[in-house]
Amino acid sequence: MQKYLERPLLVSGRKFDIRAYAMLTSVNGVLKGYMYRDCYFRTSSKQFDLSNLQSRLIHLTNDAIQMNSEDYGKFESANKLSINDFQRYLD
Repeated sequence: MQKYLERPLLVSGRKFDIRAYAMLTSVNGVLKGYMYRDCYFRTSSKQFDLSNLQSRLIHLTNDAIQMNSEDYGKFESANKLSINDFQRYLD
């Protein structure tokens, strides 16, 4: 079950998600977790608009969907931000 966020954190008025990689191992009953320090942020091509819930280009950051937008790559290369780009945006 999940809830749609009506007031999400936005990057330049657009939705984003964070892609980070982690691994959990169990050797002889000992759990160890590893996390890759680098991550990236996938952005949408269209400005967030809660009144238009039908547009997948506004609400989903999936590459297979965003690649169909005429604005794909307009704001960021391949609609992706590095963690350093995101930090600069926050600063």
